[in-house]
Amino acid sequence: MPNNSNLRVQVLASEVDNAGMNILDFIKSPLREKAIIIQGESIFADEELASNITNTQCTLIFLSRHRAKSLRPSLTLHPIGNFSQAEFGGRDRTLINCNAYLQKQLFLNIINLHSSGKYDLKYEYETSVEVTHHGPYTPNSITYIEVGSSMEQWNDLEACRLIAETVNMTDFDNLYGQKTWISSIGFGGNHYPQKFTKQMRESDHAIGHMCAKYAIPYLTQELVKQMIQKTFPTPKIALFDKKSMKRKQLIRSWLSEYDLEVIQI
Repeated sequence: MPNNSNLRVQVLASEVDNAGMNILDFIKSPLREKAIIIQGESIFADEELASNITNTQCTLIFLSRHRAKSLRPSLTLHPIGNFSQAEFGGRDRTLINCNAYLQKQLFLNIINLHSSGKYDLKYEYETSVEVTHHGPYTPNSITYIEVGSSMEQWNDLEACRLIAETVNMTDFDNLYGQKTWISSIGFGGNHYPQKFTKQMRESDHAIGHMCAKYAIPYLTQELVKQMIQKTFPTPKIALFDKKSMKRKQLIRSWLSEYDLEVIQI
């Protein structure tokens, strides 16, 4: 994982992902000039990432479409990895490094730009973080940032421009600065965890990996260890959605080895 100095960032998009490519069109240089274009589906891009990225200390931002059965217009971001079998890319029971500060900064940027009124959006978009899910596998730190959830939104160029400017306006060289943010991990909630989204929006919690209620049955001591070790900076807080999670006492016992404070929200 990177240290607390300048953050080296590279953006990626897949040529078969029209939302990702639309977002990339609005990314400014030098990030635009150094962008990596993946040929296949991003979630299965393990080999392409391995062959295109030699610096494992580089932080990746994947510009992507978001799919959902609800088809609701949405602007989202999330860390990646699998708590069970890797049905959608990556590796079984393997999480990928993520940067909680970067995720919080990008999400706050989404919130601020979305509320600014400067975009002629075709739809009423919801803004939310998502829990940890899907591939690809990479040793790098990576965050997905997305426009969803159907072709109509993927081709909404104003929404794609908003997401691009979320990246463009981030001062990666001073990401840590004098912030009072507290790196955290989350347990419980649904796929679009309302309580964690609120914490990211309104509190000092910068949340890295999140295990949804539906993934709690697959959670092991090793996966809790991964949630901690693969969230940067090292998390100090474990957030529990007290109304939407199980196995609280067992998870508390696993967390006790790592000196994390448990806060129920």
